[in-house]
This record gives sequence, structure tokens and C-alpha cells, in this order.
Amino acid sequence: MQDPLKLHCRRPPSPSYLSPRRLEPVLNSTKAVSLVAITLILATSACDAAPASTGSDAVAHPTQCALLRGGGQHDVDPEDTPEKPWPHRRDGAEVIVGFETGGLSGRYEKLVREAASIWSVSPCIQAIAVEECKAGGNCVFVEERFSARDRGTDGEFRGRGAGPFRTGGTITLYTGLLDRSSDNGALATVVHEMGHALGLVHRGNRETVMNAETDDKTNAVPDAVDFTNLVVIYGAPAAAPSG
Repeated sequence: MQDPLKLHCRRPPSPSYLSPRRLEPVLNSTKAVSLVAITLILATSACDAAPASTGSDAVAHPTQCALLRGGGQHDVDPEDTPEKPWPHRRDGAEVIVGFETGGLSGRYEKLVREAASIWSVSPCIQAIAVEECKAGGNCVFVEERFSARDRGTDGEFRGRGAGPFRTGGTITLYTGLLDRSSDNGALATVVHEMGHALGLVHRGNRETVMNAETDDKTNAVPDAVDFTNLVVIYGAPAAAPSG
């Protein structure tokens, strides 16, 4: 069963930046090096604009795949369609998801590897860029096309699911737009679509990479809210209060 198509939109040009796009850093595959690298990095569309965040996103970065308390995801766009998670046991174990890059040109293969390293900082997710996915594993195919029907779309994700879980999906990168973007801008597009593939929906906060619209000034590194939302999806339940 195919999920609804999830388009990524570009912000209209403004005097401060003319080409809308996304960002991403170059990270090592290990979590420890990824954390260091991320710390260093931190130093016309057919889609409707998502609402701005109405509150502070003062959420601590999770260090384990376990809920500290009950509750749902933070700062989600109520108008976005839901995404399905990959099969998991809710015991805090990492969920491994492969992103197949065999059909990509060198630039986009590199960006997918960088995006996978970024998301693998999550204590719940191990995202891996692979030339070809193994049969039976969690896998997302990544492809390049020149343009979408909506010329303001630079990337999109379409998932497949069975029951409550994701069974596969495809990320399409539209190179007619992305080829004219900076590596940072194109990276943010890849990070955004990969976030959908992992189960995240759009955020209300316009400054985050999971907002429905991004540009060259968007930080491609997900914030603590994005990583906390992954814990809400995949993490072990909060312990019942004692006493």
C-alpha cells in the first residue's frame, strides 16, 4: 500500500536570499565523530506555507532511545499527512534503515551519505547509505530526476506501508533545481526527505529542516525536537512512576 506523496517545497525568493534550498554537513559514519562534526557545523512553490512555531522548542537532545515521560511529538504541522514508522519493538533498540544510492551521481551519493550520518546521531536510528539494499531489510530507494510537475519542488518522498508500519519507499531528488543550489542547500533537501522516510512529519517552526519549506539559510542539521520526536516514535515507553 502506497502512502500519500510528501512534497518538499521551496520558500519564495526574498531580498536576503534568491535561491531557496537546503543544507548538510560532511560527517563520519560513526556516531561519536558525527556528534563532533555536527557541533562544528552548528557554529514559486505550489505548497502552502506551514504555520510558524507558536512556542519555544526548549527540548534537550535525547541520549537514549527511551521516553522520559509520556506525551506525543512536539511542534508538528497539524495539516501534514502522517508518516508510518519502520517495524520496531519499542524496547529502545536501534532501527536500521538503508538508503540505496546505486543509481545516483557522485554529488548526490555523497549527500545521501552525509544525511545518513546526521540522522544516525539519533539513539533510535542507524541510517546507512548503501549501493544496493539487501533483500528483506528496511530500505529506501533514492533516485534523481530532472524536474517535478510542480517546478517549485526539489525533492519528495513516497512511502509504502503494510498495516501500521513502513515497508519501503522512494526519495526523488529533482536535479533541475538542486544542481543550481549550494551543497548546503541540496543537503538540507536530502536531510528533509530522509526525515520523512524515518517517520517524521513537517514541523511548524520555520527555522527547522523539517519545516515544509526550506532555503539556503536553513540549518540542515535536525534540532533536538526532531531527535526527540524520533524517540517518541521508536523509543521504549516511559517507566511507570514508583510508589
